[in-house]
Order: sequence, then C-alpha cells, then structure tokens
Amino acid sequence: MTIQVFISYARDDDSVPPGRSDVKGFVTYLDEQVRFELIGLGSPRPSLWRDKRRIDAGEQFDPKIAAGISDSALLIVVLSRNWVTRPWCLHELELFRQRWPTEEVAREHIVVVGKNQVPEDRIPALLRGQEGFRFFDLDRENEAGQEEEFFARGRMLDPRYETQVAELSRYLWRTAARLDSPGSEPHLPAAALPASSRAAEKGRTIFLAKPAADMRLAYDRLVKELTGAGYSIAPPPTADIPYDNSAIAFIDAALAETELSVHLLGDKLGYAPEDAAPIVQLQLARAAERCAAKETTFHRILWAPRFVAEGSDGATERDPLAVAAERNRSVDSDTIVGDNLSTFAEFLLQHLDRTAPTVERPASVGPGASVYVYHRPEDEAYAMDLAVALRERKLHAVLPALEGNPAELDAFHRETLRDCTAVVLCWANASEVWARATCRELRSWEKLGRAAKFSLRCLVAGPPPSGRKSVLVKLPPEDEIDIVLDLTALKSLSPEALDPLLRATSPGSD
Repeated sequence: MTIQVFISYARDDDSVPPGRSDVKGFVTYLDEQVRFELIGLGSPRPSLWRDKRRIDAGEQFDPKIAAGISDSALLIVVLSRNWVTRPWCLHELELFRQRWPTEEVAREHIVVVGKNQVPEDRIPALLRGQEGFRFFDLDRENEAGQEEEFFARGRMLDPRYETQVAELSRYLWRTAARLDSPGSEPHLPAAALPASSRAAEKGRTIFLAKPAADMRLAYDRLVKELTGAGYSIAPPPTADIPYDNSAIAFIDAALAETELSVHLLGDKLGYAPEDAAPIVQLQLARAAERCAAKETTFHRILWAPRFVAEGSDGATERDPLAVAAERNRSVDSDTIVGDNLSTFAEFLLQHLDRTAPTVERPASVGPGASVYVYHRPEDEAYAMDLAVALRERKLHAVLPALEGNPAELDAFHRETLRDCTAVVLCWANASEVWARATCRELRSWEKLGRAAKFSLRCLVAGPPPSGRKSVLVKLPPEDEIDIVLDLTALKSLSPEALDPLLRATSPGSD
C-alpha cells in the first residue's frame, strides 16, 4: 500500500518575484526537493499530493481536494502567517481531523513545516505545540517578520534548508514504513476506527534539555521523534526555563520524573538565569547531580555533533569528547555521540527500546479468563471444537466475527486483541502466510493498545499435518509466540489435549 501525504499550503506562499520565471515558489521547490530525497530512500516511498491550481477566496471548495484528503494518511501543513488566514486551508485541516476518532490521533498524522513565525494565539489548537520542521531561524529577541528564512525570492539562502529537507523526508519515509507494516492502524474514516487503534503511550518520560539557539532546530526534531514514538518529554517543549532564581527548582522538578536526560551541545551556551550558569551548563550540572543519587539508573546522553551546521560552508570539525568536557564534568555513565542528527535520533530511539523496563507476563490464566481463539473461515469447525474444549476447562473462549463489512470485522478483531487475557491462533486448513502474518501481529502488545502483555500467545497446529507446520512447531517465532501446540496427529480434540497450554500458564511456569 502506498502511503499518501497531502500538502496543505497558502497559494501566496508559493509565489515568485515579479518577472522571474526562472525561479520557483517555496512550496513548489519544497515539494520537488522532498520527492528527490524520497527517491533515494527507496521503498516504501510515500507519495505527495498537492493541488497546484490557484483558488480564489470566493470559489467553492473543490471536491478533488476533499478526495485527496480522504485518501491521505499524513498531512503536511506549511504553516505561515498566510496559511492561518486562509479559510480553505483551515477547512483542509478540519477535513483531515474528521478522518480520525480523536484530536490526539489526528495530531500523530500531521507534520508541521514552518515557513515563518506565527503568533501562538493565531495557530489552530490542533497544531499548537508542534514545532515540526522550521525553515527559518528566530532568535529570542526577534519578532515575527524579522525571521531569517532559509528560502526566499525563489532561492535557497541558508544551507540549513537542505538539512531540514533531508530530515523531513526521512521522517515521512519512516512514518510511511511504519503505517505500511503489518498490524499498523488502518487508514479509515473516524467512524470506522476502533478506540484501540491508537498505539499505547509508553508511559516513559525523557528529560530533553532546553538548547541554545544554535541547537533549536535539532531540539524541535527530537521532540517530534520522541513524542511520535510515544514518549513524554520534560520540561514541556512549550515551557521555557525561568530567567529568575527559580530556574534550578524548575529543572530539578523536571529531572525528578525522568529516567535519563538528553543534552544537545552546540557552540552556544544559551542565556543565564539569575545567579546561575548558562542553561546548557546548568542542565548538565543538575542532571549530573541526579546521576550521583544512590540507587538510581538515571544517566545522561550527550549529543556533541562533529559539525554543528551540517553542510554549511566553513564548518569546522569538533572533538565530541572535548566539547562535552568543556561544558561539564563527565559522569561514568555518560554516553557521548558525535554523529549527525538523523543517526543520533535513530540511536536514541534504539537505546530507549533496549532499556525499556521489563513488563512481566501474568503468571496464569485463571478460571473465567478470556481466550481469543482466532482463526480463518476455513478453520471454523476446528476452532469451534477448540473453543468448546477451553470452556470445559472453565475458560471463556471468544471467537472472531466472520460476517460484516471489512472495517467492522477489523474493529472487532482489534478490540478483542486489546481486551483478552490470552490469544490462541487456530491453524488447521489456513495458509502458512496467514499463520506467520498473524503471529507477527502479536509481536508488540503496546501497538495493539493493550495495558499489559498477553498471559499467553499460543499457536495450535491442527490437522492435517504438513511439512510447513512442522517448521513452525520446531522453530516458533520467539518474540511473537510463547508456545506452539502440535495437535496435527489428533483426529478429534479433547480438553486433555490442551493440558500443555494450561501448564504453560500455570503459576510458577517459565
């Protein structure tokens, strides 16, 4: 399935200087550059949808645009002072919002591209707090209208433009790959989406240190990556460190609720709160104090890129270890990374996955527990026998729905996977592809919207015997299935045949 991305923009933001037919507008140039980057990234390549016609304010909303939004899984908003004043742009946002069950779900499918600074009170609530990808620089002292835009008058003026295009393209590519993977949420209208379609939040909070001005774009990028992956961030991205002597208490309070801190070390140190060191050094120091606390696994990750302005002319190479040492005393548990931003973002997410706290599987499936007996229509008779055998063992067997429209069937399936205690895949006459794909669906309980792991994930291989079934019996996918029960040789199914399954869920079992 090709993931479509709808680009919402104000036509004035794609204008070119008078008499300059040799240059392109901001949106057209951005569109072309992102397409080029996606070609290099390969499959699964998302497609971009953009209306290239000029629409006057008095015209009716084109049905083709509505259809483009309906077919798109992602929305790029080219946010600008022009965009927030255009009724049809706001209408595009509202139409896209209506495709999802809640605003929170919709936000996960919206990517903000900042062309220039927009006052917070003029930004639609759905977009607030989403820094996204900024194609301009704005110092703290500057106001809207004084930006240093990376692209203007049909020309790229700042090499940071290319960095942002590359980061935006990689984000679209990774998101498309995730949405295109088995078990991902369906691209359905809100009315057809189950409440469980949203991936469960990880329940983990990361301290992402407030940066100096030269690391602001990288900070915004990491905010997008971490929140998109389900992590919470402290301090909140929209909150600044106080200028007065309450700064230390503010930082310590944020550190107290986090498991690690991430610090972006550029060439600048940022502003200094009252009677304190500049914010970059201050946050490093407070995080070091947290590391020193007894009985804690808290640690710091320091990103000190070898080149602060990637791709810029005259950028000098730095020694990441020396940069970290200059900013603050080292801590034994520190991790210092000097790679580019994309590589660092991938490293950070992988590190968080590796250090995720273990969620214990419940020790047993007690009487009355719900067991989802999932099967294909061709295995309905065998699944019924299996469900009867489970009920004789005082377990509540739940069978899938087989009649209804595809959206309703999928909704029921996902809700049952979310709520059941254990799941048993019934594989008799169904294909090997179905068995393997369904096992893979059980790999991540979080993505299914569950509050905890399954008590048991079991694959029951029923008759007829086959060589391919013996492969999965001998080599089950360890991260997807807990036990494979080989019943291929049994002509009839009795409750006693399920004893291995019940022993696997009894208290004290492995």
